[in-house]
Amino acid sequence: METQVSNSQFLKVLVALLGVGILGLGYYTYDNYSEFKETKQILQQEKESVINELEGLKIDYDQAIQEKQEVSGKLKEAKTQVESLIAEIKKEKSIKFGLIKKYKRQIAKIKAQRDELYKIADSLRLSNQQLVIEKDSLSNDLNAQRQYNDTLLSKNEELSTKMSDVIAKAKVLYPANIKVTGVKIRSSGKVIETARRRRAQQIRVCFTVPKNNIIEYGPQLFYIRVVNPEGTVIGTNNTITVDEQDVVVSGAEEIVYEQQALEVCSFVKPQDKDKEIIKGDYNIEIFHNGQKVGTSNLTLK
Repeated sequence: METQVSNSQFLKVLVALLGVGILGLGYYTYDNYSEFKETKQILQQEKESVINELEGLKIDYDQAIQEKQEVSGKLKEAKTQVESLIAEIKKEKSIKFGLIKKYKRQIAKIKAQRDELYKIADSLRLSNQQLVIEKDSLSNDLNAQRQYNDTLLSKNEELSTKMSDVIAKAKVLYPANIKVTGVKIRSSGKVIETARRRRAQQIRVCFTVPKNNIIEYGPQLFYIRVVNPEGTVIGTNNTITVDEQDVVVSGAEEIVYEQQALEVCSFVKPQDKDKEIIKGDYNIEIFHNGQKVGTSNLTLK
C-alpha cells in the first residue's frame, strides 16, 4: 500500500517537472523567435538603407556627369559599378550583418573614389580656365604683334617705295646754271650771242652737270626741247618717252660722265630758220633718264 502511494507521488512530481520544463522551453523558443524576427527586421532596414545610399550616389553621378565633363568617362564607369552593386544587393535574399558591413565598406570606397574624381575635375577645370586665360592673353599678344608687323610691313613698303624713288632720282642728273641764248656762228667757228631774231641762227643751251657718286662712269644722254612762241618744236623733232607719254624733242647731247661736275652746251639748229626762229618767248626743257630735269626760257626780239 505504501509502495503504491510513493509511486503516485513520484509520478505527480515528474509530471510537474515536465510541465515546468515544457513551459520553460516554450518561453525560450518564443524569446528566440522574437529576437530572430527583430534581427531580421533590422537587417532588412540596413539593406534598404544601403540601397538608398547607393541610389543617392547614382543620382550624384548623373548630375556630376553633366557638370564635370573633364572626367565624365571615369564618372560613368563609377556609376556603372554603383548600379551593379545595387542589383547585387537586391538579389541577396539571405542578408547578414557581415554582408551589410561588406557593402558599407564598398560604399565608403566608392565615396572616396567619387571625391577624388571631383577633385581631379575641379583641378582640370581650373587648369582649363587658366589655359583659356593664357590663350586669350596669347591671342591678344599675337593680334598686337600682327598689327605691329602689319604696321611695320606697311612702313617698310612705304620706306622701300621712298628709297626706290630716292635711288631713281639719285640716278638722274639735274643740271644747274641753265643758260639759253640765240647764237650766230661765223665761218671761223666763233660763236656770237644775240638776242635778235634775225641774227640768231641757232639756240644754244648750256648747263652744269652736277657731281653724282651713284651714277656709274660712262655715257649719259641729255635731250633738249625748244618750243618757239607759236608752239612749234624746233630742231630734229625726235620722240622720247617721259612718264609713259611721247614727247617731241629738238635734239640730244651725249656726254662721258666721270662722277665730276661738267659744263655742257648743246646747239639746237632749226630745220627752217625763217619759220622756226621767230620773235617772242621760247620755252626750253631738258630731259635725262626719262624725266624732265630742268627748264628755262629765252626771248628773241
